[in-house]
Amino acid sequence: MPARTRRGSRGKHTAAAANGAAMEEEMADLSLGDFQFFKILLPGMYEEALRLPAKFVRQLGGRRDLKLRLAGEGVPLPLWDVEVFAGEKHGDMYLGRGWNKFVSAHDLRDGYILVFRYDGGQGELAVTVFDLSTCQKQYVHAGAAAGTYDGDGRRSLAIPEPSHFAVTLRPCNFGEKQNQYLNVPLEFQVAHGYERRRQVELRMDGGSWKVNLKRSKRPLGGMRTALKYGWNDFCVDNGLEVGDTCFFRVIREGGCDDEEDEWEQVDEGDQHVLKVEVRKTNGTVGIVDMKDTIFQDNQMLGK
Repeated sequence: MPARTRRGSRGKHTAAAANGAAMEEEMADLSLGDFQFFKILLPGMYEEALRLPAKFVRQLGGRRDLKLRLAGEGVPLPLWDVEVFAGEKHGDMYLGRGWNKFVSAHDLRDGYILVFRYDGGQGELAVTVFDLSTCQKQYVHAGAAAGTYDGDGRRSLAIPEPSHFAVTLRPCNFGEKQNQYLNVPLEFQVAHGYERRRQVELRMDGGSWKVNLKRSKRPLGGMRTALKYGWNDFCVDNGLEVGDTCFFRVIREGGCDDEEDEWEQVDEGDQHVLKVEVRKTNGTVGIVDMKDTIFQDNQMLGK
């Protein structure tokens, strides 16, 4: 007597077989779709090129161009074109041309851990950055609301936090012309790599001023960075006085300088730019980027 088949079992087996085949087909196409790997940034082994894991390279196949971006959803993030090349020894593959700009723009440092997630369809590597605290490094993005370009039409760079600071001016900020200076808060200068910068650009009232940085030893150890040469011109041109409060905000991170090229002119697109607003002791406000601020003020006042 033939065995009786349980009602509905044949349909279930058919559905399971179809699902299994679909899953196998999907898995066959996944390959790099969810591929992830991590790299620890070791001194001298990541600044100009970064070696890729052999397993990733095998699945990457013949592709020699990738796009890098910070991992994140909901905000348009800049894409960085990076070439993949073969090393001279052992046949290792590396992230090459374009990688150093990504390193500079995101202020990557020794000991950081990067987690890469590959999107094979787009040819993109999304990068999550963990700093020396072992926590994810947080960035803000200039011009994110308007796309991936800053006010000058250049691609915006990731800006580490804190992205702003405020200082109430004291008599020491108004000494003799060659002795005027403004100390930069320690947390801010560390976050933005001021130990590797020579110059910043200050913008206010539609004008701009190049100010050189000066480093000196702190009494309790470590280095202090101050706005120095060019700071006097900024103060005089904008009529700053003791008691005025200056608000500084990064609007372009720019690349850090190469110590070997100490006297090389900083490329305009790599300039570190701070937008400045001044609140005078009489309560008035110094306008930042005149046209934009007047428009915003009129909107607030309903004009």
